[in-house]
Amino acid sequence: MPGSDNTKKLWIEKGYEHFALFGPENLSINKISKEIESSRACFYHYFGDIDIFMEELLNLHIQITQEFDLIGKRECKKLLPDLYLLLEKHPIPLKFCRQLFINRSNSLYNTSFNKAYRDSSNTFALQLFTQQYGLKNNAETFNLWATVGDSWYSRLDINDLSAKKMQEIAEEVLNSVFKFVSSELYSSSQAST
Repeated sequence: MPGSDNTKKLWIEKGYEHFALFGPENLSINKISKEIESSRACFYHYFGDIDIFMEELLNLHIQITQEFDLIGKRECKKLLPDLYLLLEKHPIPLKFCRQLFINRSNSLYNTSFNKAYRDSSNTFALQLFTQQYGLKNNAETFNLWATVGDSWYSRLDINDLSAKKMQEIAEEVLNSVFKFVSSELYSSSQAST
């Protein structure tokens, strides 16, 4: 079948975009089929069923995240504003990641979100966070960073993925988290563990 690798690639790329924009519950093989001008039979030839297709989309996301991480490691010198300037250049992967986050009740999406977040943290983001705020790079700091990430993703406005807006959200979250960490409640909870 000539061009079959290209057709399969089109299915995956368009599926990735649709997942990012519309979420897994609105992923439509019919819509993708029409957009890439390929039959539903072709979809089943390549993937067999939707679960295999989803695995391909998640694998693509991990690849894209790894590429993003390498760019981040090379280009980001500070958490603010560098990370958000870089994220602004990658809206579809960011939206895909947010879909994973808001659909974390699905264990496959939760695992993929956590892997991507941990990989980015380990490659460059956690180092930027620790440098920006003079923290030690340890398990407690990672947990703090994960809390920041969860709160940031929950507040992210997919209609405004400008670096400025994403950084504003990050600063609000960071201020709240650091206010809590310096509170008596946090100190007493740490003493009891």
